[in-house]
Amino acid sequence: MKVIGFNASPRKNANTMTLVEAVLKGAADKGAETRLVNLNQLNIKGCQGCEVCKKKPGQCATKDDLSPLLVEMKDCDAIILGTPIYWFHVSAQIKMLIDRFYCYMGHETSPETGEESTFSTFPGGKKFVIVTSQGDAVPEMYQQTLDWLNLVTTIMSASSTEFVTHCGSENDKSSARNNAEMMAKARSIGESLV
Repeated sequence: MKVIGFNASPRKNANTMTLVEAVLKGAADKGAETRLVNLNQLNIKGCQGCEVCKKKPGQCATKDDLSPLLVEMKDCDAIILGTPIYWFHVSAQIKMLIDRFYCYMGHETSPETGEESTFSTFPGGKKFVIVTSQGDAVPEMYQQTLDWLNLVTTIMSASSTEFVTHCGSENDKSSARNNAEMMAKARSIGESLV
């Protein structure tokens, strides 16, 4: 079993990364092959809107450090998307990754009816884990962002989506690490992926 975890926080060893690593550790402890990707360390671009992928669904024309990861994701059994909540939404790094998921979507026209429909070239049935960390202590404060992330995994035909939501971090980069219950939950969710 292969599990890939994306850390979209620009801050190294902060709460988002800590929790993504905990989920990966839980999966690794159960025998999964795991990989952590720190998006901020890569040379990546957002979707360029070139529509080349509509001629070749599943293939993004942009060539950068994200290109091979979009291919690798297809072979993974579980995907972890970790992001801090910045200015009421996900970080720029995770938004660039998610926007590039557009390459997996194709369009076709029925020869009989002329109706257009959408299809996905991304293999369905993968398990997703969404990790978020927010400064605000109220869990519901950014529910709209969690709902949007859940929509993303639904479009990706996830077999399941689990959430690790860390609240009240303020500027304390180690608040997740110091929260034994939160760390245990993250590891437990990682174990459940296997």
